[in-house]
Amino acid sequence: MRPQTIFRGLLIATFLVVPGASARAADDAEAFETSIRPLLVENCRKCHGAEKQKGGLRVDSRKSLIEGGENGPAIEPGQPERSLLIQAVRRRGELKMPPNRKLRDDQIAALERWIASGAQWPAGDHEADRPDEARRRHWAFQPVRDPAPPSVRSQAWCRNPIDAWILARLEAAGLEPSPPADRRTLLRRLTYDLTGLPPTPEDLAAFLDDPDPDAYVKRVDRLLASPHFGEHWGRHWLDVARYSDTKGYVYAREERFFVHSPAYRDWVVKAMNDDLPYNVFLLHQLAADRAVPDDRQALAALGFLTIGRRFLGVTHDIIDDRIDVVTRGTMGLTVACARCHDHKFDPIPTR
Repeated sequence: MRPQTIFRGLLIATFLVVPGASARAADDAEAFETSIRPLLVENCRKCHGAEKQKGGLRVDSRKSLIEGGENGPAIEPGQPERSLLIQAVRRRGELKMPPNRKLRDDQIAALERWIASGAQWPAGDHEADRPDEARRRHWAFQPVRDPAPPSVRSQAWCRNPIDAWILARLEAAGLEPSPPADRRTLLRRLTYDLTGLPPTPEDLAAFLDDPDPDAYVKRVDRLLASPHFGEHWGRHWLDVARYSDTKGYVYAREERFFVHSPAYRDWVVKAMNDDLPYNVFLLHQLAADRAVPDDRQALAALGFLTIGRRFLGVTHDIIDDRIDVVTRGTMGLTVACARCHDHKFDPIPTR
């Protein structure tokens, strides 16, 4: 997918998020993965997991929590006050868990909310039995799909498929779309979004006086063709690439400046303005010396790997930094922890 193609498709609508049943389900799932599962893993599973079950209790599935152990069910979905787990973490009776310290108040509150909402657990996720398989089913590892736009009542309001998704959520919540922005506001939003700059008075006057029904689309195309587009959006990628002009702390004998940083910066800006396909954009930054060894301009793309810190010349630290920028930058997922141990929550082993 080309960067400018993406912008042409997205810059027709302003995105609105409206609460609904599907949103609440997604929120519950996210809350479980960010608050409940890590809490149980870090504080409970050592004594109540696959290898050890003190008191006959396991906490690595909803089924095992409901079945409980020697003291009875650990949770009663919808009834936090009657759940043994909550009584234990509050430490107000004989049973006090974790045994060596009290959970933070916000952690206890998260457990209470989770149980009160039904103690939802990902369907089919029995972590003790299939930890890698369960983690691979996480939404972030699923292939991208092209779902059909939803049906809406006010079809006339939709100018493109994106509008249908927005309107469906609005209608589900019993809300009406906001009124259209006036032309002055619209051009200011568009120009800031694409170039990071305000429209000039001349641009604004010309747009306000343009009777062409495609006046807005023409402005989109003109701004995408502006060199400022690549400067504005290339900067965001340079943040991902931990762009810098210097190497961090170095020994006195070493040159502290990256002499090739400007070449990499200019390559990124040019790639954006040339509408370079995303797969080629990544390929050149990871392996231009192997993919296009005779293209001297493309070799500048390797700055993505080489402009990181030098760690006083410690090779393993430099390699670790490069692995980290590749995985975080291209996958939205760090593998840095796997340098020392298997990831707790992601299917990334040290090997």
